[in-house]
Amino acid sequence: MAKLNLSSWLSPSTSSNAGAERKKSNRMSFSAISSLSSSSKTKEAHVNGHESKPREPYAEAAPAAAAGQSPSGMVALAQKIARETEKIEAYMKEHNLPMPSFDVDAPADFPKLPANIQNSRHEIIAATRQLALLVHGPRESLRWGIWSFLDVLALQVINHFEIAKLFPAGETITLAELQAKTSLDPINLARLLRLAMTNGIFCEPSPNVIAHTAASRVLAEDGDLQAWVGFNAEDIFPASAHVLESLKAFPEATSLTRSGFCHAFGTVDKEPMFATFGKDPDRARRMGKAMVSLTGGEGYEVSYLVDVEGGGYDFGEIDAAGGTFVDVGGSHGFVCVDLAARYKNMKFVVQDLQKTIDTAPKPVCADPTIAERITLQAHDFFTEQTTEGADVYFFRWIIHNYSTPYAVKILKNLIPALKPGARIIINDHLLLEPGQENPWDESVMRRMDVVMLALLNAQERTEAEFRALFKAAGDGFVFKGVRRPKGCRMSIIEAVWQPDLVETANGDDSGAITNGVVVPEVDAPEANGVAKHEAVVEKPTEVK
Repeated sequence: MAKLNLSSWLSPSTSSNAGAERKKSNRMSFSAISSLSSSSKTKEAHVNGHESKPREPYAEAAPAAAAGQSPSGMVALAQKIARETEKIEAYMKEHNLPMPSFDVDAPADFPKLPANIQNSRHEIIAATRQLALLVHGPRESLRWGIWSFLDVLALQVINHFEIAKLFPAGETITLAELQAKTSLDPINLARLLRLAMTNGIFCEPSPNVIAHTAASRVLAEDGDLQAWVGFNAEDIFPASAHVLESLKAFPEATSLTRSGFCHAFGTVDKEPMFATFGKDPDRARRMGKAMVSLTGGEGYEVSYLVDVEGGGYDFGEIDAAGGTFVDVGGSHGFVCVDLAARYKNMKFVVQDLQKTIDTAPKPVCADPTIAERITLQAHDFFTEQTTEGADVYFFRWIIHNYSTPYAVKILKNLIPALKPGARIIINDHLLLEPGQENPWDESVMRRMDVVMLALLNAQERTEAEFRALFKAAGDGFVFKGVRRPKGCRMSIIEAVWQPDLVETANGDDSGAITNGVVVPEVDAPEANGVAKHEAVVEKPTEVK
């Protein structure tokens, strides 16, 4: 495969028309490609017999819609909150579920709810936000909304100094006693605690006496959540503060070594975030535990992929044939372990960097009938794929880590190994048009999109953008569609390599492949040896 020069087209300084066009293709928002955009909204795509269609706009999704309502709109929102809250409370009482509370012994998570009751929960979240915006007013919402970063600051310090772990849940401690357990000044400890209290983290039952709430108790008990808070507060938070600087210097925002993170930590044009973490075991380990917290969180469980009845992907045909599934950048194979428990005949290959493979549990699973079908293999996905002829090449939380040039290169590197009919499955967020998502999920997913910008100059993508990635990677990729299991935030995006050749072999030569969009290839020298976020960290075999 020809080697291409990354710096020749990532250079920020160019005055030529060609340079301007190159910048557009590097970012590749694809919104201007009308045929792709329209097809993603109107064309029905079939995946495993299911159709992927645009969602109906979510009711009450946009705060802007509520902003133009008459004062009676506030009453309508309040009535909706009351009505939907009564539904949830009635369900919880009927099923003897503990009620949510700020009390120290309250449940750490909202209970699992059936779809109709979960919808009530989403309605409450959306309506309360809209009502708050209305009663604050536009000017005050902007004036004080910008200060939300100070809440992060308070939690950053509290988590870093492990304040929540310094006294037991259910007990109280004076500020003086608490300060004596830390290196913090008593005034600064008190001011940061009292800001956190406005968000339900700790409370002050009497002057200068501190007690736990449910939130501070969970922060003390959940090591993965502590890592999640630390990763966000000490890595993403500083990176986000430098995104403006990054965008001013390098507006196209595609290079791994010119992100807000690189500006924040002095690594511009030196190394990407993954390499920085690779040099700092404690920081890398924290990120790994943070990813465990994320993937075990609501809407991200691997069970959504495995559960066919709930809308997951059906690998039954491949299993019946004893096919092979390759998890590219798959860390220690937790996805394959779960899949192998359901599919008894499939074989699995888990690929990641050598250092990750070396730290994987051996065996990868205690069940020998599962472990014997899972092979761990060192592989860098910025090089050509080494496992040839597999039935599935799978990417979970991989493609969203990379801007278009890198993502295209990752897909291109599969081509030498692909057989006709091979399936390429991406398990990532898929962004819908504004207003089609429930507001809470849309907020989470669009924040994740900006997190990827801050850390890696990467992005979450729409269906049209995924289609265009495959078209740019090679004429042989045929986009088959997307699906999203109910209740899951992650979508399953699928393309098939040269399906027309399989159809021709079966007596059907009707398959058609269109030419792709031209995008510069990359040699990606700054990304050599870099894999997904889990590639530089130790990680448990399974994530539930």
